[in-house]
Amino acid sequence: MKVKEFKSELQALKAKWTILDSVPDEMELSELQKTEWGLGSLPVPPGRAETRFPKIRKPLDSPVALRDPSKSLLTAKTVKSIPKTWDWRNVNGHNWITNAKNQGGCGSCVAFATSAAVESHNRIENNQPALNRDLSESSLYFVANRQCNVNDPRYGWYVPSALDALVDEGICTEQFYPYRPVNQTAIIRDGTEVTYKISGFDSTTSTDQMKRWLCESGPLVTTFKVYQDFRDTFWSSGTGIYSYVTGNLLGGHAVLVTGYDNNNNCWICKNSWGNNASHPDGCFRIAYGNCSIDSKMYLIQNVYDVITRDELPYNPQTLRIVYEGARGWLLTDGRSRMKMFASAEDARNGLRVARRHTRQGFVGRDNPRSNRKDYIMEYWTGNSGLPHEPLTKNDIIPYNPNNVVVEDRDAQGWRLRDGNHWMLIAHDMNDALAMLNFVERHTKICFIGRDNTQPNRKDYIMTYWE
Repeated sequence: MKVKEFKSELQALKAKWTILDSVPDEMELSELQKTEWGLGSLPVPPGRAETRFPKIRKPLDSPVALRDPSKSLLTAKTVKSIPKTWDWRNVNGHNWITNAKNQGGCGSCVAFATSAAVESHNRIENNQPALNRDLSESSLYFVANRQCNVNDPRYGWYVPSALDALVDEGICTEQFYPYRPVNQTAIIRDGTEVTYKISGFDSTTSTDQMKRWLCESGPLVTTFKVYQDFRDTFWSSGTGIYSYVTGNLLGGHAVLVTGYDNNNNCWICKNSWGNNASHPDGCFRIAYGNCSIDSKMYLIQNVYDVITRDELPYNPQTLRIVYEGARGWLLTDGRSRMKMFASAEDARNGLRVARRHTRQGFVGRDNPRSNRKDYIMEYWTGNSGLPHEPLTKNDIIPYNPNNVVVEDRDAQGWRLRDGNHWMLIAHDMNDALAMLNFVERHTKICFIGRDNTQPNRKDYIMTYWE
């Protein structure tokens, strides 16, 4: 079928979409799209919980508190009913939606839609529409042991499972786990400095509730059925408000809902297939009730960050020891106080270790416990390339990284254990996983100064890993 013939068919069906005028009328429809964009949203199994720690919902007939990111929720403007239109691409003159990405041919759309929700809500909750928040879909999808290929039993995902992962483990930024549209190993090689989590999520089948959530909270996650005409024609060269016309069902797809338009009876959605001339910002409109687009939508709640790892860079060439009398010997790079030692010998050995590296790292320094020092892991990382001078004494405990496990000790926190040997204690699961990620790449935990007799002796112990 030629483009002009299909345009006539759309017109006869009174469809609210057509093909761009820039597409030649004599072109064959089959030439419009030759890319196999990924899908991957799976039907939620019966009985699967689709809410977790949801906030108490307001009655639908109560005043609507329109979300203004520049103001406190307590001072939000209330109106009797929802507006005729709402779109987070233009609220208070700002676009709160991050740039559209491309999942490629991988079935990872659920990870893209849910991470897009976190990115946008993080902007809204911080009143920073230009906030550079690029989260790692890989750290959701592949860490959950999901895979790209349709014939793989781990293909695709359920939206509630992705949201559970955001509650329990969170998502890191793209720089620490870059996305590629192929099966990836679930390893974040260098750990992660910060993880973003949500406090809970809710879901609804009520379109009135969906629109209220959009106005009062932020974008939503939804799924819909993708047919051939959406993928091959509308997405590549279509314009207007999509509704199903022709073609086979290809599968389920998850997207971010940025708004609605009651004047034109449609939802506004952000896709994860990049952008093109037809959809320059990666967003599209789809008619209410079409392709199960509004059979259920999900709202994430309260994005917050957890510092899992922080590393302080230094120049190993500028390291030196400064004697401070009764306080001991200070290791410094000339800018910051890096480490205290109780003896000159400990200080010399500490200097030799530090010169091998370029960064001093910690996990758990933000923990709020009264004995917070017990819940901090110290390490030194980055290869300086300088010669390794031998230490005058060693205090090394070898371990088998394959035997290290993490155990939940309730109020005590999370313990890392190698057999019967307790190695570290973490404030929460997130810190424990960051510690485990580092510990599993070494075979020895090493100390300098464990025999010191200072009253605050823990401040005079240096830990490093080999």
